[in-house]
Amino acid sequence: MRARRLCGLVLRCWLGLVIVLGQSCHFYSSARKSLRHSRILQIYSCLMTAIALVLYFPYMEYSRAYFAKGTFRRQSFVIQVSQASMVIQLLALIIQTIQRLMHERQVCQVYNELTQILHQDLGQRDRSRFYYVVFFGKLHNYLHNFNFTLSILMIVDKRTVGVWDVLANVYFVYSSLALRAALFAYVLLLLEFGEALRLNSQQEQDSYDRLMAQLRRQERLLALERQVHEIFAWLVASTLVFQMFITMCTAYLGYAFLTQRPNHVGLYMWNLKIVFITIFLVVNMLDNLLLQIVCEHLLGEGNRACGGPQVCDQDAKAAQRQWELSLLRRAIRAASKHYKVLGLFRMDMRCAFALLSSSLTYGIIIIQMGYVHS
Repeated sequence: MRARRLCGLVLRCWLGLVIVLGQSCHFYSSARKSLRHSRILQIYSCLMTAIALVLYFPYMEYSRAYFAKGTFRRQSFVIQVSQASMVIQLLALIIQTIQRLMHERQVCQVYNELTQILHQDLGQRDRSRFYYVVFFGKLHNYLHNFNFTLSILMIVDKRTVGVWDVLANVYFVYSSLALRAALFAYVLLLLEFGEALRLNSQQEQDSYDRLMAQLRRQERLLALERQVHEIFAWLVASTLVFQMFITMCTAYLGYAFLTQRPNHVGLYMWNLKIVFITIFLVVNMLDNLLLQIVCEHLLGEGNRACGGPQVCDQDAKAAQRQWELSLLRRAIRAASKHYKVLGLFRMDMRCAFALLSSSLTYGIIIIQMGYVHS
């Protein structure tokens, strides 16, 4: 009960933060227990989006002089890597903006229908332990974007920290939270689909009509699930590429700090930089791994067949045939090209995992490019 109340409170706080960031035109109505559209929030969201895109260009120009000359042995190479990460971040921000403007209302409608199925048709009162563990793990990784101490520590003892440094890092936190908020919503929807499929498969029906209603509900859930995957496909891909690149850049900066000999004055600060870099890399990789765990769990729930129908003798044969046809349709659909979209499982999940695991390989290559003489 405590976990359920805490989870509900955190969800409301998270939605409030998303509204403050200008990333949502919908609010949660306690009376209707659903997400409702607001014209005022739509105007505010469009305004914040325009401001964020306009401010990005001076932020990009400012980043060129973020690291003072002589900070690293390969200063020009560090600047090139930093600018490349800025361009990829801009592309991810544009894709996220387009996706939200085009599909936000559709996503909220899917959430409302999914909530209705969970509470009215399936009578959900509590969630599984897997839901809570993943939810609070994802929340921890999301709030980790508030920590811009690492960016400040990068320039401490190299030059004086000014007001523009703080403002630039505040903007970086804002853009990171805005980008991860949509991915957080995607993970929450996957968790809700997993709970709905789990509860639906655990029901045991005692009549043919109820069994058919159960199978139709399962087909509807899988159709909504595919719809969500297709909506978030490009957003997931762009976010994974951006996270891969920024992880590589952070690993390179950490290696650059390791190769430099700290003086007796900056020894404590040098150790602190390495600690924060390590924490950032671990959290970032765990966040990507968490998405793969959720997808694998949802794949298992989607493939779990309904329990054997418990019906009277005259309907047993017809019900069994309908059940087998449902499994056959699911297998055909899983093999179709429409099922193979980014964000789905099977080969797409393996490609995404390969993309994430290649971060270490690219990190080694870029370190060699920066430090090993040809």
